[in-house]
Amino acid sequence: NNMLEHNGLALNLSNASVTFSDSTEELTKNEYKILHTLMENAGRIVSRNSLMDSLWQSDSFIDDNTLTVNINRLRKKLEAMGADGYIKTQKGQGYMVP
Repeated sequence: NNMLEHNGLALNLSNASVTFSDSTEELTKNEYKILHTLMENAGRIVSRNSLMDSLWQSDSFIDDNTLTVNINRLRKKLEAMGADGYIKTQKGQGYMVP
């Protein structure tokens, strides 16, 4: 199966696109990795460090703000498709898709 689905959102694992309702958006490599990680762990908090490790294999060269920028871009794409509030921030802990 080349699709990962959760709460009406479908992530195409073959071409890194996401579909919600009748809208489809292309994702960047980082947006895809973030959403893939969060959807695989649906209902569980994923720490910022875990996300940074999955994106860059090491957080030693990456500014913490880089992850925030990527999350915000992904959220804007999802909101434009009608998937408002899909990614939740757990203060001081990380992110999750409930």
